[in-house]
This record gives sequence, C-alpha cells and structure tokens, in this order.
Amino acid sequence: MGIAFGFILIKSGVSNYDVIRAMFLFQSFHLYGVLGVAVGISFLAVQILKKIQTRALLTKETIDYSVQPLGKRHVIGGLLAGLGWAFTGACPGPALAQIGFGTLAGIFTALGIFLGTYGYGLLQKD
Repeated sequence: MGIAFGFILIKSGVSNYDVIRAMFLFQSFHLYGVLGVAVGISFLAVQILKKIQTRALLTKETIDYSVQPLGKRHVIGGLLAGLGWAFTGACPGPALAQIGFGTLAGIFTALGIFLGTYGYGLLQKD
C-alpha cells in the first residue's frame, strides 16, 4: 500500500515543488482536485470505520471520533503547517515520496518534520 501511495503522490505531482508553488499562486488548479479526492476518500473511510466500530490496532481501545471545537491552537498549528508546506513544497506523505523518488530536498523536509514533532513532544507536560 505504501508503494502504491508513493506512486500516486509522485504521478499526481503532489511531491513536486513547482506544482505546489503553482497551486499556491493559483496558476494551476489540478492539485485542488487531487486534494478534494483525498478529502472525499478520507471522509468515506472514517464513516466506514465508525460504522463497523473499529478499535485501535495496537491497544484495542475504542476510537474516539468526537470533534473538538475550533481553538487558537488549531489555527496556529494550521498556519505553521501551511507555511512549512509552502516553503518546502511538501507535507509528511509527499516528503517521504520525495525521498523514495530520490529528491534530496525530501530528506531535509522529513528531518524538519521529525525534529519539529520531537520538539513538540519535549515541550508537552503529561
């Protein structure tokens, strides 16, 4: 599944910086269609998982599908993710696809994602 997902990301242009840049500059709109299809598939998948009452694979705990109200942290997180995406031309999935495709920039993007996630974890208090 990972190979197929990476292939789709590369072929659709989601991992190509120039395609991402053209999308953000409203010069190309096909990527909005790709993202729309991804949102639709994700929505359907979550509805199916809810209906069959899937449990977490490792812990077997019931999955909580409740929705949190929009807060300041969501807006800040979204802005940070958007800025990172605009600067690097990749989010986590495409960054890994870039590495698999042999794009050097993907290594730095993935490294930044992992370091940022690790740093966030260090700042959290349990």
